[in-house]
Amino acid sequence: MSSLKSRGMMEVRWLDSIGSEAVFSTRDVRQGTRIAAEIPLIVVPPVPREKELSTFCNEIYKTPQDNVTKISELPCRRLVKERIRKDHCMNQEVWGFLKARKWRDHADIVLKGKKLHKAIKTIMNLCTIFQTNSLSLGPEGIYGSGLFYLYSRINHSCVPNAHASYNPTLKRLTIHAIHNIKAGDQILVNYIGDALAAYECGASKEPNFSTTHGVPKVTTAAEALKIAEELSHLLTMQGLHGMELCRTLHECSKYALDSGDPERALTYAHEELDLEKALIGTETSHLEDNLQGAKYWVGYVQRKLGERA
Repeated sequence: MSSLKSRGMMEVRWLDSIGSEAVFSTRDVRQGTRIAAEIPLIVVPPVPREKELSTFCNEIYKTPQDNVTKISELPCRRLVKERIRKDHCMNQEVWGFLKARKWRDHADIVLKGKKLHKAIKTIMNLCTIFQTNSLSLGPEGIYGSGLFYLYSRINHSCVPNAHASYNPTLKRLTIHAIHNIKAGDQILVNYIGDALAAYECGASKEPNFSTTHGVPKVTTAAEALKIAEELSHLLTMQGLHGMELCRTLHECSKYALDSGDPERALTYAHEELDLEKALIGTETSHLEDNLQGAKYWVGYVQRKLGERA
């Protein structure tokens, strides 16, 4: 295991046991600490899925060469790379992109013969790296998708010790410790997201949701609250202090309010706010709409409590 590069609180190393790079903490880190706030190497604006690769190719031609070099160095397992390269759709996209540019490179020089084939190979490699490492920015990629030098080297765990989230207010990907991390520990995040989404969908919508995935049908807010509280307890017991727990606490607060218990709703709202600060920080103006951010939800519940008084 050899050290490659150190960046602030984190260090990238080659890990022989998994045959790839990994990211480690260089110091003891307390829960809630922002470990990194990373600027994307490239951002592809939100477009339909079928136009994503061609849009990426266009953006690559606008990207500084230093960033393109860093993108070309992002990890991509050989077998994955070979499988993606056999995708005829990607091949057609790259050829179509260059044809639309009249076979000209980023410097507007016409590509011919070996130079053309080299350019195609280079773009294919970059497209493969993009498909392997791109991260949706915001819910359902509303801010597009991006590539990140450090995040691409952080490995997955179903029980992570860090949480990564794109913050459109900062225009950076923030990474926060969700547990205390010791110097030398590997930094791990959850790539999958809602591991319990099938269960959580029952208690995260309005009451009277239909039975799905074995979740019992709920007919009242009180019953929905009970399920949400059970899920909150389960996540906490398993040490899953990520956004799943944050959203579940929000549901607990929501259903407590719907059940006529604003004091209980406010308690859950404050728990959500504390966890949200630990996960994504305090720059949450982008979450004000529809009371998505815990700070704004706390204010709403406080107003409801005041109306009751």
